[in-house]
Amino acid sequence: MSGRTVHASSRGFTLIEVLVAVGILAMVSAMVYGSVSVTLRSQRLVMKTQDVYHAGRVALTRMSGDLSCAFLSKHVGVMERVTETLFKGGEEELVFTYLCHTRVFPTKPESDQGVISYFLKSGKGKGKTLIRKEKAYIDDSPEREGDEQILVEGVKDLEIEYWDPEQEDWTDTWKAELDDMEPIIQDTEARKTQKVLTKLTTGEDLDEEFRLPPRIRIKLVLLDEWGGDYDFETQVELRMLEAFQW
Repeated sequence: MSGRTVHASSRGFTLIEVLVAVGILAMVSAMVYGSVSVTLRSQRLVMKTQDVYHAGRVALTRMSGDLSCAFLSKHVGVMERVTETLFKGGEEELVFTYLCHTRVFPTKPESDQGVISYFLKSGKGKGKTLIRKEKAYIDDSPEREGDEQILVEGVKDLEIEYWDPEQEDWTDTWKAELDDMEPIIQDTEARKTQKVLTKLTTGEDLDEEFRLPPRIRIKLVLLDEWGGDYDFETQVELRMLEAFQW
């Protein structure tokens, strides 16, 4: 019985087969890349959107917390007015005295009183920058000095309104300062002292004007890097409406 030897085929891939395989691999790679690219782009969009929502919530929470501590006091140094409480509110800015200052360094001559300012500045990118400024003491120049910090960037619009209980409607300004209570700028020091003392003692026309608004409505519009708008709105109820006697 004669044996038979079978030889394996030594035939390889042709050039056409290689090109077809490479083409198929390229098509599959392109499809996978496109799918991954869309997924990564969507993830980046979601993360950026979350950052905007987080920034908006943090900004309104911080403003609400500060405003809930706002206060006014009828007590001033009559002969040397070095401390004056106030509340000055506009459509895009706020300046007020409050009772929630945190003493970081116990050795510094500070208390729980301070002055807070909110205002807009030009930003580096799209929109403006909302600034929070805090002064750790109250003096006769509450809008000067203070430590500034960036609260949120990319602000398209900021609207602040104040509830007027007499008009039963919202107003875009609210001002409460002792200097506005009496036109005594031209008086002598003696007459000025007497008028201020009389007004602070009797409370004549003071409680109606020198008080805080019961509610404040804040609307904040932020921009993302693609130009999309995100609206945030809240209302703050103020507790200490009447001015203290101390």
